[in-house]
Amino acid sequence: MNNVKDLATEEMRDAAVEAGDVKNGTSEIAVIVDGAWSKRSYRSNYNVLSGVGCIVGGRIKK
Repeated sequence: MNNVKDLATEEMRDAAVEAGDVKNGTSEIAVIVDGAWSKRSYRSNYNVLSGVGCIVGGRIKK
């Protein structure tokens, strides 16, 4: 059984092929990226060493 990453890769590749976004055998995949980290909290000042990020396929919105 395929894992989630393999299924997502296959779906994004298929969407790129369907849209004609393949150059030199490589799928050109548009993505939307966002991220965040905490800089300051109520009544305290600190910088965290980690954050969170999210990448979503621009064409399939997953």
